Amino acid sequence: MPSWHINIKCGDSSILYWIKERCDKMQCRIPVKFLHLCSLLFLVLIGYCDGYLNIFISQSQVMKLMGLEAELFYVREGVPNTYAMTFVVPVPANIADLEFSWQSTAGVPLPYSMELDYDVVGVQGGNPEAVALLRPQVNVSAKGEVPVTLQVFRIRIPCSGLVSAEIPMALRLNVSAPPGTKYNDTSLVFKRNKICLKGVEAPSSNDSIRLEAPLVNGTGALYVAATCACAFILVVGSVVSALYVRNSKARVQESQKTLPCCSYSAAGTGGLTGSSVLVRVDPRPGSANSGSYATIADLEPLYARPCGSRASYYAASHVTNVSQTTDPCDKARAMAIPRSALHCRSVAQEGTFGRVYKGTLNVAGREQEVIIKTVTEVASAYQASLLVVEGSQLAGLVHGNIASLVAACLDSPCPLLAYASSSSELNLKTYLTDGIHHPVTRDLVNVGVQVARAGAFLHGRGLLHRDIAARNCLMEPNSFRVRLADAALARDLFPQDYHCLGDNENRPIRWMALESLEHNQYSTATDVWSFGVFLWELATMGGQPYVEVDPFEMMACLRDGYRLVQPRPCPDELFAVMAVCWLGIARDRPTMPQLLAYLQEFHDALGGFI
Repeated sequence: MPSWHINIKCGDSSILYWIKERCDKMQCRIPVKFLHLCSLLFLVLIGYCDGYLNIFISQSQVMKLMGLEAELFYVREGVPNTYAMTFVVPVPANIADLEFSWQSTAGVPLPYSMELDYDVVGVQGGNPEAVALLRPQVNVSAKGEVPVTLQVFRIRIPCSGLVSAEIPMALRLNVSAPPGTKYNDTSLVFKRNKICLKGVEAPSSNDSIRLEAPLVNGTGALYVAATCACAFILVVGSVVSALYVRNSKARVQESQKTLPCCSYSAAGTGGLTGSSVLVRVDPRPGSANSGSYATIADLEPLYARPCGSRASYYAASHVTNVSQTTDPCDKARAMAIPRSALHCRSVAQEGTFGRVYKGTLNVAGREQEVIIKTVTEVASAYQASLLVVEGSQLAGLVHGNIASLVAACLDSPCPLLAYASSSSELNLKTYLTDGIHHPVTRDLVNVGVQVARAGAFLHGRGLLHRDIAARNCLMEPNSFRVRLADAALARDLFPQDYHCLGDNENRPIRWMALESLEHNQYSTATDVWSFGVFLWELATMGGQPYVEVDPFEMMACLRDGYRLVQPRPCPDELFAVMAVCWLGIARDRPTMPQLLAYLQEFHDALGGFI
């Protein structure tokens, strides 16, 4: 059997003819199926052959910056991730070193140039020493070659600890394309916001790395192009794919083995009937059973922005003890009107003992559109009183994103509660699950911003909602205006979302925080937990959270560190917000005003690229 040396260039369509010609000369037979397979593999390899450069952030770096267990590729097999390049990544004050992994897959080192732009800010009182950021340093030279083997280069951006500031930075890389190829030089700019806090100095580094002078004021490009051996790529690609599939199956099997209390499904996420698929996260060291897969440092903008930022403006602490000094029924009585003032026009929703009508309210000759909640004749006295108590929860509040009670009729066994509305307004969960509407990501983030604004308003007045969910929101489809409503009749209209755990109390188990399930404790932090599940509902278009878990097992699953997995195609930035809402320790979660500030900035950033 002779040995063949095949030198194949990408895009060389003569590969199949070459194989057939060589075999014809040697009078060997080639099965037709083999030629078909070669044709198929060749078409597949054309896609692989364009790969000539990898630039990414390792899993450990992504965990430090974003709290996610994944690698973030900026250039993968020569294809830039333009979406990832558009966002500015915040770098917390306690992180001084940025690491990038890179590799030339062209078979030869590729020339590069590197430059770093940053603003020198923080000089106070005319003291030039009082700067927020010390001189950046890198462990590679300003000009050199991208290595053929996978290597890491580091940029050190230490804070002085003297001044609080947020410093925009831009790393520009220029990699020249190999001569004699069809590829051109391309520019990539990595944007970072370095956060420095007064009193927090740069942590010492144990890395024995050579530090070069800073790179300033430059423009460049980062792109590589090269030919590749398709046969080699085929082998490597097959091995990598096999390892990836095997590791993915191993992770699923391991999750199934370590999940004694929960039923687990390997189906995909998203949609109306899709599985949510749980992910287990190890508790953080030093905090038993926290179940954290994000930390305070992962979303620094939520916790420690310099003075003057939106996060600082909205800063607030968690309210752990909230007392209702006013009887809810007294609020409803204060808004009492005669039955003749309400006209029920059409049924919008109906449950076992409750109904929601579209109608009008006529007071002093002024008519307005309203939503009317009431119970039917088969409802018990307890159900009727529960309607009034829960319907009065937000009474008297005036806010653009809150649907508060405007009138009540209590002079009959079937009380009627009226809420200002528009003729086209409908339930948000109904909107998400009807299969007709297809909002884009920015619209969904806008919904999250409005509900966060309502939650921040409530918490600022010492009030808790206790049931933030899509089913308790009203939405105007045309304008995407959303209002957070009370939970009156929600148990009857959405019975699949509430469960009784033997204590004769129907509760939204899948939306509740761990401490609420364990100790019946409620605080602004538990509202934040529910808000995180609400964001997950938005990302899955009304999907049912923890659908694989029996309600009786929810407490044990959360205690063991299981959380909802990132939906597809949910942006990493949005899922990071969900993740910090589900931290096991209540005080580690962001406040609602901080979530509002972050989501508003993310929404604005999305608008800049549309």
